[in-house]
Amino acid sequence: MYDEETGSWWSQLFGEAVRGEMEGEKLDKLPSTMTTWAKWKAMHPDTTVYVKSSIPYRPRFTQESFSTIAAAGDGPLEGNDWVVALEGHVEARAYLVRALARTRLVNEYFEGAPILVFLSEDLSTARVLLRNVGERQLTFALADGDNLRDEQTGSTWDPISGLAIEGPLRGEQLQPLISTYSLWFAWQKYRPDTVVWEGSER
Repeated sequence: MYDEETGSWWSQLFGEAVRGEMEGEKLDKLPSTMTTWAKWKAMHPDTTVYVKSSIPYRPRFTQESFSTIAAAGDGPLEGNDWVVALEGHVEARAYLVRALARTRLVNEYFEGAPILVFLSEDLSTARVLLRNVGERQLTFALADGDNLRDEQTGSTWDPISGLAIEGPLRGEQLQPLISTYSLWFAWQKYRPDTVVWEGSER
């Protein structure tokens, strides 16, 4: 894409100017959620949707494509593998989605911070959240459906919203981290120093 003020070209995936007067400048990133319309609508029933009908649309994420991820199994990392990627102050890390599909949940540390990486049962939604509430650090396990339960208090959490929905911590909310659901070849080009998680917890 390009900006009208300077005509500089920008990477849609990374928000960085790659050509023109603004080359090297970066846009601020905001947390976002890639999910199904059904999941989003359930959380935010008043949501409106903008669709520009003049732009040809080819679905990239379909139930069939998610089924393909689940069936991929083991094997070397490929350029067309899906990853959930994080960029910190220094480090970059990518979680291989076909490996994450086997566990759906990882309690990890990233640049010293305790994080939770979650993949929904239908593989459509990935979330990365800080797994602490105030000074308390939590460890999570899968509960029923797409819900999680923390081992410290037994509270039940909705990982998509990050909200505790039952138990002693009900009403508390985990902070989301900015992550990118991307094809590996695109992310690797941007951050070739990325460490890839392929299935073993730390």
